[in-house]
Amino acid sequence: MRKQPEVTEQTKANLRTAFWSLYKEKAIEKITIKEITDAAGYNRGTFYLYYKDVYDLFNKIEEELLEEIRILIHDNLPQKEGLDFAGHMGLIVKLSQQYSAYMSVLLSDHGDPTFVTRLKELIWPLLNRYVLDTSALTTQEQSLLSEFYLSGLLAAITRWLEAPGDMTIDQFIRFVMRQVFSGVVMV
Repeated sequence: MRKQPEVTEQTKANLRTAFWSLYKEKAIEKITIKEITDAAGYNRGTFYLYYKDVYDLFNKIEEELLEEIRILIHDNLPQKEGLDFAGHMGLIVKLSQQYSAYMSVLLSDHGDPTFVTRLKELIWPLLNRYVLDTSALTTQEQSLLSEFYLSGLLAAITRWLEAPGDMTIDQFIRFVMRQVFSGVVMV
């Protein structure tokens, strides 16, 4: 018998929520499927209908989040010259806020360094194409510059997500643009 898609999605969401509440508190290798299913109110067999193991569940969460960012970048960013970088950075920050339960953990010291690297790879073309003039830099210099800007930007987003009530999204974006990008040559 086939389950209704809504039931399947709700079950997966419940398992993810249960997993994430555990992951926020302890390392992934210490989380058991039994803990996840007990917290979500399902049996172990239900878990295995959707996921191979705890790492598979974790990877699917990361993949979906990165895919949302890819779609955001592809669908909302122009393929022509010029960009409202503050506006488009706002889309990324809003996405970070929308998924703050995940992003605040994934971008923290407790998170997955691979996720941070992949996120940087998605965001770097924005800075490289629209904000920074890197044409005169060597490959190594471009790599160093990308790490400098992206690490700082993601650290600022992480800190902002920890206390979102202190500064609105618009205030945060204006602050970053003013402090970080005010001296940057816009191309």
